[in-house]
This record gives sequence, structure tokens and C-alpha cells, in this order.
Amino acid sequence: MRETLKKLRPPPPHPKRAVLLADHAFFVRVVPLSGAATPADVVAQVELALESLSPFPVAQLCHGFFHPPGADRVLVYAAYRRRFTVDDAASWAEADAVVPAFVTLLDPARVERRALLLEGTDFLTALGWDGRDAVPAVVATRQIAPDAPAEERAVARAELVAQLKGFSPPTEVTAPADTASSLGEEGLAFRTGDQTVRFNAAQLDALDVRNKDELAGRRKLRARNLILWRAFAGCAAALVLAAALELGLAGVRLWQHSRDAITTAQAPVALEIETKQKLADRIEELSTRRLLPIRMLEIVNEKRAKGSPIFFTRVVARDLYTLIIDGRTTITPEVANYEAAVRALPEVESMEPRGGNLQSRGGTATFSYTIKFKAEALRAPAPSS
Repeated sequence: MRETLKKLRPPPPHPKRAVLLADHAFFVRVVPLSGAATPADVVAQVELALESLSPFPVAQLCHGFFHPPGADRVLVYAAYRRRFTVDDAASWAEADAVVPAFVTLLDPARVERRALLLEGTDFLTALGWDGRDAVPAVVATRQIAPDAPAEERAVARAELVAQLKGFSPPTEVTAPADTASSLGEEGLAFRTGDQTVRFNAAQLDALDVRNKDELAGRRKLRARNLILWRAFAGCAAALVLAAALELGLAGVRLWQHSRDAITTAQAPVALEIETKQKLADRIEELSTRRLLPIRMLEIVNEKRAKGSPIFFTRVVARDLYTLIIDGRTTITPEVANYEAAVRALPEVESMEPRGGNLQSRGGTATFSYTIKFKAEALRAPAPSS
């Protein structure tokens, strides 16, 4: 089962990867926005700007834009689609972002006056921020051959620095490789020099130069595949759980069968123990409970003085701790004395007359009482050692 669970683990997430294009392939403009623009308004104004700036239709351009929240201008960049080969486009298919290299320096959260000079394999790019917002006020680039001599590179660098007039001397940085670190499912992070720039998924969609409709379709397909995979993994986990429960039930049934077998095997022993217990209870009843009426009679009889004129004519045990006594006497006052003596006994809970109780006829008086005893007073004393 452990091997099955290992197979059901989701595939590792694909490594985040960005394709960085040479800056010199793009023309770059800073376009002012009219009014408080919503994200949809920004997209519309970017397309209008591209239509006016480019001799080619927007559909034939690889374009993107950078618009940090709250800025009243947007950085727009575009390149003619045919500048890139079919092989180039094929290499973009699995990338998470396809952007010009200078995009790795556009920090949406950093607003300050500064200047940078980005050096790539075959280009140099100068960027200057005026501190108004995170959009650079100047972006200029020069193409340079990878094997160009140092003098040629120095000339190109001087031309770009001249375009940063009014800015502090630029900090030179090297363009990063076309990879990026992962930010989970939410975006990418680029590290250039000592600067790390982070973009979320919505910002990457705007910066990416690929066809926007194809890009949205690709993201939807990836999200759908992820949902399908999770659904499959959930179903597989449910099947594994059901199998585990079935095995558990089988184990419970085996345990119950073994318990039943033990119970059946021990039934004769249990029956013998039960019989012995019943016999012991019966012996106890015969030795104690059946003797209680005699004990109660002994208690009430002790209060008759020797030679007492009181005689018992009938004694009945109504229940375990109640005695009914009928008697007669030739001296009527002795009945009251006897009643007082019995009531004073610690074993007696109550003593009530029955019927008319004391009746006299021909010099003889009859009486009848119901005497209730205390249960603890009738317990047999512990045998002395």
C-alpha cells in the first residue's frame, strides 16, 4: 500500500522559468494615461498608443506594458513578431514569462530617483527613474555584437550615459540568465545584482509579450489540468481509504469470530460458576433470611417479663422486616407497658396497633400490633475468631 500511495503523489511543480529577450529588439515608450484609469482602461490605452506608434497592427506585435498601481503613466514596449523565429516561439511554449531583459529591473514597489545600466550579451540598456513613481522616465538601448571590442562597448556605454543626463551616475548590472525563482503559484522573482524584483501573476500577464489570448488560454488549460489531477488524486485516495476500511472490517470480523469461539468454549465453565453462585445465594437465604422471623420473635418476646400475663396467640412475618403479633392478657394495663418496652428497643423502627387493637371480653383483653424492624439491626453479627 505504501508503494501505491507513493505513486499517487502529485507530480512536482514545473520549475518556474522566464525567457528574457534582448532589449534591442523592442522599441520602448512612456505613455501618459488620461484620468483615473482602471486595468481595462490601461489595456485599451496601451493598444491605442501602439497603433499610433507602430507601422504594424497590434496583432502582429509582441508587446507588453508596465503599470504599477497608482501611476499616471505606463511603460509600453513592442517588437515586430517576425523578428523572432519559429524556433524562438516554440521555446516560449512552456515558459512562465517571456519579457525583455530590462523588465527584471522594474520594481513595482520601489519609488526613488536612480539610474541603472544593464549589460547583456548583445545589448546595453540605460534606465532612469525620476522618483515620481515606479515607471522609468528614460529607457534607451543599444545593440552590440557579443564579440565587440572593448572600445566599441565603451562608446555605446558613453552614448547611453549621456541620455541619462540629470540622473546620478548609473549603477552597472549584468542581465540575469533566462531563469527565475519560484513564488509558488502566484508569480516570479528576478534577482539582478543585489536587487530582487517580484511580480504576481496579474503583473506577469501584462509584462508578457506573447499573444494575450493564447496566454490566457494556456493558463486556463494549466489550471484545468491541475484541477483534474487533484480530482484524480482525491478519487484514488478515496479508493485507498475504502480498501483500508474493508481490510479493517475483515480484521474486526476475524476478531469477533475468535471472541465468539472463546465465549462458546467457556460457556460450560460460566454455567458452572453461575450454578455455584445460585447455590451460594440459596444457602445464604436459608441461613439468614429464613431465620429473620425467629430473630424478630426473640426480640419482642424478650420484653415479656417472666410470668407475664401476656400470651401470643398468633405471630406472622408479613415481609422480611415486619412482624404481626396477636396476643391476649388478663391484666389490661400490661399491654401498654409491653408496647412501651417494645417501642424503646433499638431494633424496632415502628410499632403500630391493628384494628380495634385492645378489646376486652369476660375478663380477657386481646391486642394486635404491626412491628417493623430496622434492617441493619437484624444483620447477623460477624463470627468471633
